[in-house]
Amino acid sequence: MSDALRAFLEDEFPVITSEMRVLTLLARDAVAEFHRGLDAEARASELSDEDVIARLQDPRAFGLFARRVLDARVSREVKIGVAERAFDLIPIPATEHAAIRVEERTPPGLLRIVRFLLENEAFTVLHLLHLVYAAFLDPALLRTADRTTRTWVLMSIVAREELPETSRLLAAFQFLAAMAPRDAGSAFDAIGKARHVSPTVRAGLAVAASGSDGGRSWFAAVAVQEGLLPPSGDSEASRMEFEARVPALPEGVRSRALRWLERNASKTREPD
Repeated sequence: MSDALRAFLEDEFPVITSEMRVLTLLARDAVAEFHRGLDAEARASELSDEDVIARLQDPRAFGLFARRVLDARVSREVKIGVAERAFDLIPIPATEHAAIRVEERTPPGLLRIVRFLLENEAFTVLHLLHLVYAAFLDPALLRTADRTTRTWVLMSIVAREELPETSRLLAAFQFLAAMAPRDAGSAFDAIGKARHVSPTVRAGLAVAASGSDGGRSWFAAVAVQEGLLPPSGDSEASRMEFEARVPALPEGVRSRALRWLERNASKTREPD
């Protein structure tokens, strides 16, 4: 067994001896698949330990590795360690108004990793911040996700009282904006009726979704507050940033939000 790759895996994850061979094979197989995506003639046998280790720093290759690990018969601790490492590869702004590096990539199948962490009570505030930022940079990671997984993750996140309310509202908005109109409407109704979701989150989402612009003004204001967007200005660059980065909810969601607010007029308040 290769010493360099073994040392890397032992250093990164809580691996027991009996699992080391499996993880080594999974790492090589994942990196080989990634290489084939770049070069159809690439062969796993040509990869050195250093090649595998270097490629596992790329979130795209690591996502392929994480998918294999979650499917493998290895310990829960190793799976959690790998899932957490996938999030470590997603950058978040270093300062409140740091420039967004749009070229950054995220691990494929990120929502499946999120679901695993949620199911194992290992999903943290930092994971949520990473998810919101990743979806802001690349909305396709939500749009292309499995519908069942996407809905499950959305409902689980909005119900987690230990997570910041503002971040949950941002995430919910992103999820709804990424769904087909019919799915988004159904998901909004499910949140609005869910007693395990706090009244303030339900009301906050309804207020955000009720805007005549599909909630874009609300999202932009909160995104600036959270450091996802720089402060708005009158420049052409600011307008382009708004158009490119700020999602909008389907009209059907707005209609549902307005009806929800009418039914619950005495209980609503502005979201934080």
